[in-house]
Amino acid sequence: MERDYLAENVAYLTKDLGKCNISQNLFQRFKELIMGGVLPAGYMLPNENIVSDMLKVGRSTLREAYTALAVFGFIKRSKAGTFINEIDNIVNIAPFSITVENSDIGDLLEFRYMLEAETASYAAKRATPEDIANITFCYEKMVESKHDVNLFVDYDTMFHLQVSAATHNNLLISTMIAAKESFEKGIRLALRESLTQNPRAIDVTLDLHGKLLDAIKNGDYQTAYAVMREHISYVNLTVKYG
Repeated sequence: MERDYLAENVAYLTKDLGKCNISQNLFQRFKELIMGGVLPAGYMLPNENIVSDMLKVGRSTLREAYTALAVFGFIKRSKAGTFINEIDNIVNIAPFSITVENSDIGDLLEFRYMLEAETASYAAKRATPEDIANITFCYEKMVESKHDVNLFVDYDTMFHLQVSAATHNNLLISTMIAAKESFEKGIRLALRESLTQNPRAIDVTLDLHGKLLDAIKNGDYQTAYAVMREHISYVNLTVKYG
């Protein structure tokens, strides 16, 4: 009989999940179990309905956690099921992560400016209906979270990672994933403070994300490139000058 690794760890996954940010808490716990080898590579997670019942969470909450896990490379989702990825595939970008982590915020801002415009352009050329659905989901969550700066910035980051996923370029995707943690410690911290001090910046950010989403939906790679450059420029100014 095949071992049920998920059932063995239900208590850990569900303990003190709270009533807020449940999907984020689930993401963190799944991440720890995967990185610790408790949920081994190749293990197929049960059907979403079964997992939702086991964890006593809604399917939408579980999907949010799965979306983040997939974007960061911890799981692989396909028609055949949801599988835990090989640890080597997750950690092989660590040296670059260390380099990014040791960069100052100015370098990070310039790095984003160069990288993400091209990423948006390729996303517009290659996005599948599933990619567009994932990006749309993140955008809608940003809209819902506009009065909660912390959640807003979380979904903003997920939006950008989904755009990178839509390029179907493994190097671009890995680069964005590797840079994510450092963005969180540097740019995102400054952005949270700036958005708190200047709430109007959230409306501008939403407007630009909406235009970018439309460009990707329409396959308009030139507009996607231009809008992303405008967005990153605005973020840079917001972070630097508030």
